[in-house]
Order: sequence, then C-alpha cells, then structure tokens
Amino acid sequence: MRRTVPLAAVVLVMAVIGWPLASGLAVLPADAQDLDGARERVAGLEGDLTEATARYEETWAQVELARDELERLEMRAEGLEEEASEAEEQLAVRARGVFKHGSTARLELLLASGEPGAAIERASLVAVVQDRETAGLEDAVASRIALDQTTALLEQQREELEGLTGELEDLQATLDGELEEAQGEVDALEALAARQREIDRGSQQGTYACPMDPGATRFVDSWGAPRSGGRSHQGTDVMGPMGTNVYAFTDGVVARHTTGGLGGISLYLRGEDGSTYFYTHLQGYAAAGAVGNRVQAGEHIAFNGATGNARGGAPHIHFERQPGGGRPVNPYPDLAAACF
Repeated sequence: MRRTVPLAAVVLVMAVIGWPLASGLAVLPADAQDLDGARERVAGLEGDLTEATARYEETWAQVELARDELERLEMRAEGLEEEASEAEEQLAVRARGVFKHGSTARLELLLASGEPGAAIERASLVAVVQDRETAGLEDAVASRIALDQTTALLEQQREELEGLTGELEDLQATLDGELEEAQGEVDALEALAARQREIDRGSQQGTYACPMDPGATRFVDSWGAPRSGGRSHQGTDVMGPMGTNVYAFTDGVVARHTTGGLGGISLYLRGEDGSTYFYTHLQGYAAAGAVGNRVQAGEHIAFNGATGNARGGAPHIHFERQPGGGRPVNPYPDLAAACF
C-alpha cells in the first residue's frame, strides 16, 4: 500500500506563521525578535518539507515504474520457462525415438529399395527429419538463453526496487523528523505565548507569566503570616505537584543559585522590570535556569519541590518580589494579575 505524506502537518506549519494568540488575554511575546526568529525557522521548515515532499513523490513514481517492470519481467520469465520446458520435452521425446529406432530405421529405409533414385529420395527425407531436430534443439537453446537473460534482468530489477524502497524509507524518516521538529517548535511557541500576559499596572510593567501552570497551582495572600522563630512570612507560597515546571515570572536574567538553609534549592531572577524574584524550596533547575541565562516570561527554569525547611510538607515554591533587589514586598497582587 502506498504511504501518503502527512501534508496536514505542512498546512499546520504554514498556519503557525501568523497564528492568533490566546483569546481573552493580552498576550504578547517578551522578546518579539526571538519569537519572530522562531517563526522564521518554522517557515524555513515549511520550505524543507515542500522539497522533501517533492522528492518523496518522485521516488514513489520510480518505485511504481520499477514494480511494473518487475511484474512484466516475472510474466516474461514464466512464459519463457514454459517455452523452454516444452521445447526440451519435445527434444527428449525425439531423442528417445532416435535412440530406439533411429539407426536401424534409417538403415532399413536406405536399403529397402535397390534403385538409386529411391535411395536418394529416402536419404533426403532423413536429412529433413534431422534438420527439424536440429531446429528444435536451437529453439530450446534460444528459449533457455532468453530465460537466463530475463532472470538476470529480474534480479537486477529486484535490487533496483530494493534500493529505491530504502531511499524512500530514508526520505520518509527525514520527512517525519522534520515534521516532528516543526510540530515541537509550534507547540513550544504556543505554550510560551499562552503563559505570557502583558501587564500595565503600577510598578508591574511588562510581560509576566504565572510561576506554575494556573490549572496546577493554588495560592493565597499569606503575607505577614507568622512563621517559626518569630518570623513573619515575606512572600507567597505557590502550591503545586512535586516536580511541576516552574517558569520565569518575567523577562530577565537568572542571577544566582543557592542551596541549603531554610530555602533549600533556590533561584534569583533579576527582572527587566527592576525587581528581583526569589524562588525557594525547588526540587532542581531546568536547563534554561542556569546562572547567567537570559530568559523570557513563561520560560521553564526550575521544578517545584519541598527542600529546605519545607521538607516533609506539601511541595511549593516560596515566591518573593524584591524591588530594586532590596527588601521584599507582598508579591500576591503581582501573582494574581499574572495567574488569574
């Protein structure tokens, strides 16, 4: 059965070049240049896919021609096999007849009449019979030679078909890989765009994203709530399943990692809005969360956990906002604007 190229995926890539952003949100890219570059890469993949599809169709046409030729040769080989077998069988019958009757019959024929003219006629008849036997032998040999040649062509055609089929499989694998890559980039861009919100309210100016997927998290305004040792809560606890992705709250640079103490595994994000954002109790860091990395709002930087003095409790991140990198202020209004 002929395999078809999943052209719907190509259409998907084309559609993505100007896909609409999530409805109901003021969603804008944190770095339009980066997003445009990603879209250009997707558009480039569309051209690659078109070329690969053309190669795919061309190779399929060659495969179909090779299969037709193979079927023709197979039918020809069957016919030649029948002709050769029939000719060889006829020769075998004649050979048996000559062996049993040939020498004696010819001698009796030649000696049956003493008249020279009759003897000459009978000798001519024997020559005709011999010529017919020779012609039959030549026909049988010719059929067998033709059969051998056709068999060789048949084997050559099988090898060509096998090579074309292998080329087709390689093309299909390449096409599938490009489609998967395109789909993956589309999905990542859509997910990033869906997490981002452009917020313009007071000190919260820029592109923001909830630190965890809104459907997987919950939090309340616990600013100032009492804590052990006479402390008061200086942030918001954003609750979520263990290992859930933790995202950059806004555009900025991952400034520092710390481990140990009350916070356990922690990360500092220096935002382009002038505030530093402090994430604690993490399970670990994502690749984009390496120190020195510039990240966009909604980019995956860490994993939710329960390290530090949260060990044994519900997994969550303690989230702080420190304007200008100084003393923390209540981050709940900022989180609510980005998450709800």
